[in-house]
Amino acid sequence: MEKTTKGLALSVLALLVPLSFNAVAAGNNSQAPDGYQLEKVLIMSRHGIRAPLVNYGDVLAESTPHKWPVWQTEGGLLTPKGGLVEENVGQYFRAWLADTKLLPAGSCPTAQQVFTYANSLPRTIDTAKHFVIGAFPDCNITINHQAEIGKMDPTFNPIITADVTDEFKEKALSSLAQHAGDGGIDGLNQRLKPNYALLEEVMDYKNSKLCKQDKQCDISAQPSSVTLLKGKEPGISGPLRVGTGASDAFMLQYYEGFPLKDVAWGKVTTTEQWQKLEAIKNQYHETLFGSPAIAANAAAPLMNFIAGALDQQPVGDSRQQAAQQAKLAVLVGHDSNIASLLSALKTKDYQLPEQFERTPISGAVVFQRWHDTEKNRDLMKIEYVYPTTEQIRNKSALTLATPPQRVTLEIAGCAVDAQGFCPMDQFTKALKEDQQG
Repeated sequence: MEKTTKGLALSVLALLVPLSFNAVAAGNNSQAPDGYQLEKVLIMSRHGIRAPLVNYGDVLAESTPHKWPVWQTEGGLLTPKGGLVEENVGQYFRAWLADTKLLPAGSCPTAQQVFTYANSLPRTIDTAKHFVIGAFPDCNITINHQAEIGKMDPTFNPIITADVTDEFKEKALSSLAQHAGDGGIDGLNQRLKPNYALLEEVMDYKNSKLCKQDKQCDISAQPSSVTLLKGKEPGISGPLRVGTGASDAFMLQYYEGFPLKDVAWGKVTTTEQWQKLEAIKNQYHETLFGSPAIAANAAAPLMNFIAGALDQQPVGDSRQQAAQQAKLAVLVGHDSNIASLLSALKTKDYQLPEQFERTPISGAVVFQRWHDTEKNRDLMKIEYVYPTTEQIRNKSALTLATPPQRVTLEIAGCAVDAQGFCPMDQFTKALKEDQQG
């Protein structure tokens, strides 16, 4: 597999389909200007490498005559390698936090200095545990989570909480269709035909059960529908969903370190191929959660929690209080959490060098509150901090000398300066406006 570079051109799809966000500067510089003091960090992370959620269920099994590789980890659970990669991430953050003097090096933080909160699924809890092992070995750090493991915590559950009235549905579907571009989802699927054609070639789709027996021989021609139900995560069925499941499975195989001959049966070998396949999954999430009407609703509980944790005014919820008082708050959820959160915040467009995913495994949106001692002002900086595709596959050590990537993010209403900082009062105002819809 060829390595991507910062100068890599956007795929043809990106030129054809509008992205969900608008443009922003990117960089990999964790240094702050002289006189800036880091006072607070909140990390919103995606979990680490997991086995495929459906473990190659009926649709994927029937979409190819090939046998899918066997995983040693049960579907949906964090793999042992995923835990080790997350420990590397934790080690990097500890080194950075010591370098910025937010937390002391060489000693355990107090119970009040670090707050960790994970969604109540095994892979998110285990990810948080491994982050803590990497960041604070031999320290007694509590992993907060809902008591009932296996059931989604409302804070991290990107479900529709509003009543799905005719008005809400019309607004949501209109927003989604507009975001998908000309022709709505059907138009998007037509523009993705070259991507689906590659997927069909990789899977040998023409010899699959779905083609030979069910006569479904064109993935892009399958009908699409949108699911909008109160209390359920929104979804899009059809080509986008099928393509997302397959491309996600291939990427996880690569991350996990399967022999290259077993990753997508040895048929995905170039950067261009990976871009085209991962673009399907990226477009699924961006179309679904990039729709403002859906994203604002699905992300509301998480955004409310983060807003309270970053606010300097008293909050009522006990977990929010603990997160607010801590110097470091670590939240662990899912790609759907990050996709909907960034959309709800009206994040401007961003590119992630040396990654194919828009919401990478073990990647995190990192909110940082800084104080400018010279001008006596508080500032916010938001970065996407993530290991590259190769750092994940190679289980690379992540240090200040060999760091993960850091990309500056900018949200609407909080313009950043050349170093990526925006005034804290503008950030707080923008957050409140987004919460009010």
